[in-house]
Amino acid sequence: MNLTIDIGNSRVKTGVFVGTRLVKSKTHEVFNLSVLKSIFKETPGIENTILCSVKKYPLALKHFLSSHSRFVELTYQTPVPVKMAYKTPKTLGMDRLAAACGAYSLYKGKNILIINAGTCMVYDFITNKGVYKGGSISPGMEMRYKALHTFTGALPLIVPGMNFKKLTGTTTEESIRSGVQYGMVKEVEGIIGGYRATYKNITVLLTGGSASWLLKSLKMEIKSEPFLVLTGLNVILSPFYS
Repeated sequence: MNLTIDIGNSRVKTGVFVGTRLVKSKTHEVFNLSVLKSIFKETPGIENTILCSVKKYPLALKHFLSSHSRFVELTYQTPVPVKMAYKTPKTLGMDRLAAACGAYSLYKGKNILIINAGTCMVYDFITNKGVYKGGSISPGMEMRYKALHTFTGALPLIVPGMNFKKLTGTTTEESIRSGVQYGMVKEVEGIIGGYRATYKNITVLLTGGSASWLLKSLKMEIKSEPFLVLTGLNVILSPFYS
């Protein structure tokens, strides 16, 4: 039984796998040693673990995992099933690498564009030969709202509203919502269009916290893969202890 841990900018996601099958997953607003211990207590049989993080995390987590399981921490030096064409692998977010491995395992032989709509909007491209090329990064929904409030003198801080679809805002709040959310939709459509104009037979995968809203807002052929990073971590972990 494998435990996969994805420490993101805002939340932590965990997944328990039996072979290639995800049997349990959870998103944690707070993740500490006590939470980790409870996972092991509630899920006896965890033997192998892997963790990726985009920020520093308490060393106590690493020590616990190392002493209670066969543990792998994903770094740019960890063997992975995709070929690396990224020029600065040391600076690559490990969640991006894990998502690429997950996508390649699920859609091998296809050109793949991953859109991870979380704290940031992250776009990653893998060729049909399994080569990770890189992609692009822009602010996520909540970051856009906070930036408008923080860097202006009068614009209010707006709470994201997942059902907003207006093009023309008739109030300041609606205008901000239109700029942020309608703008995000058009950004995603434009990037997908750019890749589809460049590469044939491209499969687009959507994941992340804002994925469900985007999926409803985009009128394009897109596949939803909410557990893509966790799946990729399990794929990376498996050869170590198979």
